[in-house]
Parts: sequence; C-alpha cells; structure tokens
Amino acid sequence: MEVKLTEIVYDIFHDVIDLEVEEAQEEYLPSNLYSIAEASFCSSFHPRAIWQEETIVGFLMYQFGIEDNEQHECTIWRFMIDRRYQNKGIGKAAMALVMDEISENEQCEMVEIYYDENNIAAKKLYTFYGFKVVGNRDDGDVIAEVIL
Repeated sequence: MEVKLTEIVYDIFHDVIDLEVEEAQEEYLPSNLYSIAEASFCSSFHPRAIWQEETIVGFLMYQFGIEDNEQHECTIWRFMIDRRYQNKGIGKAAMALVMDEISENEQCEMVEIYYDENNIAAKKLYTFYGFKVVGNRDDGDVIAEVIL
C-alpha cells in the first residue's frame, strides 16, 4: 500500500473538501473546506492531501511556531481519514509521513497535537507515535506532545 502526502492544489481541491469522517467523528474537527480557507490566510499553515495509491483519502494540516514564528515547535492542527478508508493502516502511514516531513525542519524539537479526549481512535494513533498528554486547552481538547 503506497501512501503519500501532497500539497493542496486547485486540481484536487474538490476531492479534498468532499472527504468525510464517520458521523460520530464530525464533532471533533472542522471541515476540510474551513481548514483550507484558514490556511489561505496564514502562510505558516501546511495543508496536505493524504493519498492511497491514486486516491485522495485524507487531509492534514500543520504549522510551525504558533507564537513569534518559533520554529522549534510544530502543531498538527488537522488529521483526518475519510470514513471509507479508516481502519486500513492509512492513518498510521500518513502520520509517519507527516512526522518525517516535520522532522526535515532541523530547528523543530517538539510536535504537539490537540484532540477531544472522547476520540479514542485519535488517542490510539497519537499514542502509537509517542505523543504524551501534557494538559488541556481552554476548549477542553487534550494537548499531547512528542519530542523529536
């Protein structure tokens, strides 16, 4: 199974915004359309399409240095796999790819991710990659970090 990440370009825009999570997961993250719009206003966001072979199956977005452009920290803001492609190992493969991509920034020492504590699938995936819970955000989401 070949999984890859690519930048979001116009030719695949509609495929990315048409991706859907399971109905029970919808409350955990904003739409891909919202995220891509958000990225269009902030050049430090890095939105990516997740592909399996020749099919777009997911979306993720990360950002280096939320405050004062601190390149030693990175936040993964979005990570989703379309409902039709979940539980096939694509999320694990895509997480490995994004962690490799983030690691290419030699200044980056730590990656953080936020998720709803009731999102068991997210918790399992992020724990698999070494993320440890360090607190909670004001909105109640869990803050998890991993040192590179």
